[in-house]
Amino acid sequence: MVEDRIRNIEARVQASANLPDAAKGELLELLAALRAELHGVEKEHLAQAEGAAGGGAAAVGESLDEAVGAITGTMTGLEATHPRLAALANRLAVALANMGI
Repeated sequence: MVEDRIRNIEARVQASANLPDAAKGELLELLAALRAELHGVEKEHLAQAEGAAGGGAAAVGESLDEAVGAITGTMTGLEATHPRLAALANRLAVALANMGI
């Protein structure tokens, strides 16, 4: 699932006529680094991260605060066990946000 998302973002970046070549290059470089870093991550941790990324909807009987707490806890754990991966994901998110994406 994560690999599919990376490929999807790469395709959109490459197809974008509105992004300058330097921005495309930066994003593609970050995506390649993220992909390389993911190869060292255990599948269990990836499943947790994917669950957190898609976990915006609270489970039945779970408050919004509890859902946010669960997502935050998962991401904090992933950051603690895989700091380089977390840093790369953050750099990619910041780069996309700075480009208005």
